[in-house]
Amino acid sequence: MTRRSLLAAALPVAARAQQRPPNFLVIMADDHGWDDLGCYGHPVVQTPNLDRLATEGVRFTHCYTTAPLCSPGRGAVMTGLYPHVSGVTRLVQGEEAAKLSMRRELWTFARGLQALGYETAAARKWHLSTAGATAHGFDHEFPDRGSYLQQSVEFLEASRDRPFCLYFCPTHTHRPYRAHDAHPYGPEEAALSLPPYLKDTPQVREHYARYLSETSAMDAEVGRLLDALESSGEIDRTVVLFLTDHGPSMHRAKFSLYDWGTHSSLIARGPGISGSGRVDTGLASTIDVSPTLMTLAGGAAPEDLQGVDLASRLADRPSSPRRYVFSEHHERNHLTAIRGERFKLIRNHTRENPLIWRQVIRNWGGMDEDVLRTPYPLPRPPEELYDLAADPLETRNLAADPAYAAQRAELGRMLDAWSAVPAR
Repeated sequence: MTRRSLLAAALPVAARAQQRPPNFLVIMADDHGWDDLGCYGHPVVQTPNLDRLATEGVRFTHCYTTAPLCSPGRGAVMTGLYPHVSGVTRLVQGEEAAKLSMRRELWTFARGLQALGYETAAARKWHLSTAGATAHGFDHEFPDRGSYLQQSVEFLEASRDRPFCLYFCPTHTHRPYRAHDAHPYGPEEAALSLPPYLKDTPQVREHYARYLSETSAMDAEVGRLLDALESSGEIDRTVVLFLTDHGPSMHRAKFSLYDWGTHSSLIARGPGISGSGRVDTGLASTIDVSPTLMTLAGGAAPEDLQGVDLASRLADRPSSPRRYVFSEHHERNHLTAIRGERFKLIRNHTRENPLIWRQVIRNWGGMDEDVLRTPYPLPRPPEELYDLAADPLETRNLAADPAYAAQRAELGRMLDAWSAVPAR
């Protein structure tokens, strides 16, 4: 065979390599505050690996989750459907776990990627069904605490001739918090960065310092994954996404629809993503992940998905902005909310039950109810309306103020239409 014929034979192989769709590494933090990372301006916590992703890609500042609870929030990411539509509305655990599980027949982004030829794996936390991840589109599952990280590294380093997706869900920032010797934080450092909703007490400092240590430990695992992509030569062919399922296990965050409970990080880096430290300030939702992955993979999501494709925004191309994001909560309480760029409406369909109850506080290892600077109202009002530009901490309810009747009515109509979408 001549040199010319060898080159001619090699060209289709090179073309196929260039045409191969990107790999995906989707990292979902557990009960983590959206801005508790160095790249989001946190003054104390050390997160060099996630900061690197933000420096090399794009960071969203107004992304929100669909629920302040693990299973519903994760279910929306997986299916592209809101919790009341997918049926994943409560924690999949306890005696009712099988009944509350995500149904096997629902489409998931893992199934969509499988259909495009991807090899798929899910690591550590699943919390969506008693059947496990392999019943919902994943070829492999690495759930064990002692081995999931090494198995994930080996999956990323494996030699293969097709694209892959690793859905990696570490549990560090879920209660109970532990202090890691490799990532020490003291009460004085915690005091420099306490969330504005909480009082500065020895108990709050202790809890928050351990939470920061867990955050840095999580970031170290992200570093292991990035190193694996580097060593395999796949780093520049891999889209890395980082997001959170909902806010931290603290008062006014988890179990609530205030912003601290529903605000999510969203960082993206890789092929198809434009920006070296670019910041996107528009509204986005974690439900948008599924259709976005399918577009980046060269496929198409089902037309009935409720998420919005963010691929154009990731590429910094003109796109239609989101006007609203929605969230809901069904565990012991029924709450729904709609948020625009400036105003937010919360509906308290149940009003008598506390958002945080004694069993949760015991599970948290303390952090008493009175650590809140502004206690929860109980019973809660039927509706809460906030001007987030003037009141970002959501402390002044404007629902009864006639000056804001138009905003309340508009948001109410949109929330009614969203709530009326039936279950699938």
